[in-house]
Amino acid sequence: MEQFFDWVERSFIPWAGRLSGNKYMTAIRDTFYRLIPFFIVLYAFHIVQWAALDPEGPVMGENGMGLGAAITGGLYGEEYQVTGFYRMARLFSDAIGSSELLLLLFLTMTLAIQLTKIWGGDKSLAAFCALGGFFMFTQMEGAYLLGDGIVPLGHPPLRIPTAFLFAVLSARFLSWFDRFPYLRLNVPETLPERVAKPLERCVPAGMTLILFLLFCIAVTQFFVSYYNEVDYFIQTTLRPAAQTLSFALIYEAAVWFGWWCGLFGDGFWEFVYEFAYLPAQVANHAAASATFAQGNSLTHGFVFTSEFFRIVDDHVLSMAASVLVFSSNRRWRRVTWFMLPFLVFNIAPPFFFCLPVVLNPALLLPFVIAPMANTVVAWAAISWGIVPVFQFFTAYTMPPILQGVMGTGSLMGGVLQTVLLVLDVFIYAPFVIVANRVDKAQEGKGDAP
Repeated sequence: MEQFFDWVERSFIPWAGRLSGNKYMTAIRDTFYRLIPFFIVLYAFHIVQWAALDPEGPVMGENGMGLGAAITGGLYGEEYQVTGFYRMARLFSDAIGSSELLLLLFLTMTLAIQLTKIWGGDKSLAAFCALGGFFMFTQMEGAYLLGDGIVPLGHPPLRIPTAFLFAVLSARFLSWFDRFPYLRLNVPETLPERVAKPLERCVPAGMTLILFLLFCIAVTQFFVSYYNEVDYFIQTTLRPAAQTLSFALIYEAAVWFGWWCGLFGDGFWEFVYEFAYLPAQVANHAAASATFAQGNSLTHGFVFTSEFFRIVDDHVLSMAASVLVFSSNRRWRRVTWFMLPFLVFNIAPPFFFCLPVVLNPALLLPFVIAPMANTVVAWAAISWGIVPVFQFFTAYTMPPILQGVMGTGSLMGGVLQTVLLVLDVFIYAPFVIVANRVDKAQEGKGDAP
């Protein structure tokens, strides 16, 4: 074990440190630092939505506490759904659900500003152009790819990559156009500087938006032309492959390495989640409902589903436990205690950036290895019939263990999640200990004359 500690400290951490020191990775990290308050507020809204406002949720719904029926005088089913209370609760619930779009807009603008600091150019102009490109693409996607122009901001699996794409393109194009003085308008000298400065960049801004428009048209038409081929690939290749252990491991590694880089891992790979794992969960839920109606239980189904990965990804709570037990770093411990109530409800992104986990060389290996180990253990438990398949949808803010019980409809789901949480504590522990050693070594260098 001591040799392993030495290898991590002397070889792996310096290598990962060079990767984390990249200026573009730092720009992405700084973007999320500025978004942390919005993350916390957004996820708090979602907890309230799930727990209290959703008229079909665990508090108001007839399958939960049934408070909605009590408020409406004992109405259920269609009678309950046509009441004014139900419509008002649904309105508030949907409004909070759409607040995620605000975070995407903030992400697009803030990242464009951070990249402009590296490449040069006008920060506000880059932010507005990035926002324009984001709206162009998502609305074209909604109109052409989905066949319905009223879809708000396109299809969810493409929103995060689209936000990053247009933030990068906006900052890059405008910084490049700024190198050519003849592209700037000759504005009257009598104009105030606050008016003249943005006005003289009308041409670069216009050219950037035109390029975005042409790009959106080309990409949209490409997908329209090859829609049948893409759909065929999803049906015949992606979905069957997604039910293999090797594919699931690659998926988890990509998601969590993306998070370590600060790239919002779930969002970048959400198309796999949406087109492969969510349909599997829908199929399990439908089969469970049918067998339940006949008085039976679901014994077979898809192993890798959307709810499967929600239980597998709870390793972040184990990381927090490892920090509290094994870390001597006071700042880490204070941050973990502060974030612990959020982690209990699976609100992890603020913790990633505040600890920090993002771009932290000492935590890269366990941050990727733990969810992969969880995937293997959960796959084995379900494949061998020890734990039922995940039959029911659960809110992503549902606390661990309860999430496992509700998702599988069995206490064994909670047992599985408990086993994974304990396993992950032991996976993180050696790396937290190494981080302690690195911190002490750095403090010693700082104290040296």
